[in-house]
Amino acid sequence: MDSYDLIYGMFGHVDAGVLHVRPAIDMKDPKQEKLIRLITDRVVALTQKYGGVLWGEHGKGFRSEYTPKIFGALYPRLQSIKATFDSNNQFNPGKIVGFEDHELSRLDEIETRGKRDRLIPLEIRNTFSDSLHCNGNGACFNFDPDDEMCPSWKVYRDRRFSPKGRASLMREWLYLMNESGYSEYLNNSDLSGTKQIIDLPIKIRNTLSKNKGEYDFSHDVKEAMDTCLACKSCAGQCPIKVDVPNFRSKFLAYYYTRYLRSAKDWFVALIEIILPWLAKKPKSINSLMRSKLFKLILIKVGLINIPELSNINLIKQAEKIGFKIANRSNVNQAIQQGNKPVIIVQDAFTSHYEAELVIDSLGLIEKLGFKPFLAPYLPNGKPLHVHGFINWFKRVAKKNINMLKKIEFEGVPFVGIDPAMTLIYRSEYKEIFNNIELPYIYLIQEWLAEVLNSSAISNKNITKNGVNEYLLLSHCTEKTNVIAANENWINVFKYFNLNISIADSGCCGMSGTYGHEERNYNASKKIYEMSWKWLCCIKTLKIELS
Repeated sequence: MDSYDLIYGMFGHVDAGVLHVRPAIDMKDPKQEKLIRLITDRVVALTQKYGGVLWGEHGKGFRSEYTPKIFGALYPRLQSIKATFDSNNQFNPGKIVGFEDHELSRLDEIETRGKRDRLIPLEIRNTFSDSLHCNGNGACFNFDPDDEMCPSWKVYRDRRFSPKGRASLMREWLYLMNESGYSEYLNNSDLSGTKQIIDLPIKIRNTLSKNKGEYDFSHDVKEAMDTCLACKSCAGQCPIKVDVPNFRSKFLAYYYTRYLRSAKDWFVALIEIILPWLAKKPKSINSLMRSKLFKLILIKVGLINIPELSNINLIKQAEKIGFKIANRSNVNQAIQQGNKPVIIVQDAFTSHYEAELVIDSLGLIEKLGFKPFLAPYLPNGKPLHVHGFINWFKRVAKKNINMLKKIEFEGVPFVGIDPAMTLIYRSEYKEIFNNIELPYIYLIQEWLAEVLNSSAISNKNITKNGVNEYLLLSHCTEKTNVIAANENWINVFKYFNLNISIADSGCCGMSGTYGHEERNYNASKKIYEMSWKWLCCIKTLKIELS
């Protein structure tokens, strides 16, 4: 495989001496498809050279044409077993062992999935490449409750509701779209650059026909997408990096050109816009949210357990204790005065639900000898992307980037607090602005680990609270998509002579808005109970015993 310049993976069963060889071949490319024959012939020759055999594990794969060559005089015995137990040649005909009057299947005669995928126009394939790249390795069928991928598969145990299942449904959906004549219309649209399939004008609002029960395969795909937590663990843990939330968002955008959205979706889409207004009167809003009438209205909309706002207004509190909103002038002034500015990039949820955490972060940065600023608040569009408001998301993202560029100075770091809201600048933003150099937003532990390791910073001003043992239940998106995330936390705590252990924890069951949607309540609760519940109980018991 090295001689063909291929990327590949190898794994297997040490006890039986079995080696699985998986080259990364794009079977949609006719030239690459031919490599299957060349590589297999050479692998068979190499295997025979060392006295090995081809392993037809689970009866998967078409290698039957090599069976007589591999087993030699033993092959007729295999044929007699086949004839005895499968006289009608019903099981895997031509695939493993054939009768004398039945030919064995040959590699070159098998229609591959790639050949079917080639029927999907190239422009659409490029748009939905995340789903088409799935090679079926099945790493997402993970039973370990203390592992991140894939929480919906673990709770439902339905293969449709896994990254592999969703990718397969997407592939079939795209094929049917092409077969139904949609691709001709899509090909007449500009699918290059930032304009993609989701920019199609609204066609027919078929909600009425949906309510009547008229069948549309899109509903099957939608059902699978609705169970996705959009945690992006697959984007980090899948060997092929199949990013379900990414193609899920594009699918939803297209789906809702044909069907009406629920009120819930619009509420979630507007949340980043309305939170600053609600935060002006947090106590009054919280009092309203506790009322039975408000909770009943939320349930009718499809939402439950919405958290209360912070009791303080972040901007007022920050300015009250001397922290400023960053602008071109005051950041530049801080640089000229020899200070070391650091800009915290706000996100809707930390700023309005955990304002105290932002204040504490500003205080920590100041005690470390830096000059902290708050970036002006703007929505970053994460909820919009998750729920398929792609065009709206693009406009929000562009405005956000323009704001950050206005206060960007060389050597002045941007730092984000919430992992999911911060990492969107490295993934979804990067896909949209692929020809623009984007500001780099540090995760807070990335920045802390870097400066504490490289600078002679005194920690004499840091007050310890007497507790020196901590257990970290990591954020799924963070630890699966940023390799050094947990190590950074360990190094930061070590700097202050504190010990932190990283728990082997799965998903908490919330993941953005997922756990606040009424339809997901039972699934969210079960996911939490798989891992986090027991870890929290163990930690509580440990504290009580000590």
